[in-house]
Amino acid sequence: MTVGFILIVAMNHEIFENLYVKFTAELDVLRASDTGQVKNLADALAVVRNSLIELRQLTLADDFDSPSAEIHFFKVIKPKFYAQKILAFERYNLEMNKPVGTTEMLRAYFEDELRQLRRFFQQYAFLYQYYRSGAVELDELYFIRGAEMSSLIIPEMPDPDPLFSTSMDYMFAKFIAFEQMQQLILKQIAVLTGTAVAADLSAPDSGVKWTGKIVNLGELVYGLYYTGQLNHGNAQISEIVAAFERMFSVKIRDVHHTFGEIRERKVSSPSKFIDSMGMAIQQRVEEDLRYKPPGY
Repeated sequence: MTVGFILIVAMNHEIFENLYVKFTAELDVLRASDTGQVKNLADALAVVRNSLIELRQLTLADDFDSPSAEIHFFKVIKPKFYAQKILAFERYNLEMNKPVGTTEMLRAYFEDELRQLRRFFQQYAFLYQYYRSGAVELDELYFIRGAEMSSLIIPEMPDPDPLFSTSMDYMFAKFIAFEQMQQLILKQIAVLTGTAVAADLSAPDSGVKWTGKIVNLGELVYGLYYTGQLNHGNAQISEIVAAFERMFSVKIRDVHHTFGEIRERKVSSPSKFIDSMGMAIQQRVEEDLRYKPPGY
């Protein structure tokens, strides 16, 4: 794989990531507003629809330069957008069907909703385990458009667009949405039962601080993101940055600006720091292999 190819893929990821950050920010504003459930749903669906249209246009304009790029898009990128459409309907239905009554009635309602979600995961246990484990063996069947699936049972999906859908991207979106619904319902139950615990913002300093260059930390952030090492490839740049800032007591300035610095390196490799880490490990391994204690 050439450096040029890696940069093209990285730049496409940055475009999709920027679109997703904008998309989720708009949804967060809507969810914080008090406009009524029906209008909130309509507004959220409009945001989702516009973002999916933009995502489709970006995809069809450039298409994919490799099967792996197409697989990543339909396995990771598109599902997290479409999941928000499913989630909007689920949140609306959860709120509209919520009974007016005692704490016990509300808890029973939420627990029944949880059971329904778990039944769904059990019904599609094989596919859910494929999603959770980060498996790749069937990716070319599941996430390449037009792939033949006649020998496998494929869950029904709503109005598939042959240019912008595969046999399994909708199911992965549903898994993402239903996992988020599980967390939302569990929080509701915790509030009802008085077991909700606020995040500990005063956690003690670990004592480990980042003292290297920020651009090097940026390399690590993007390396973890583009190789899908966190949350089965679903962790966002902003989430990884926040985790690193907490872990290493450091403030990373505009991470996209940092990636711009990496991309514009003229002489050295875009992954200069990661390359140097690999060389340091290799050197130590070679030194250990050369060293033989007396009598060994």
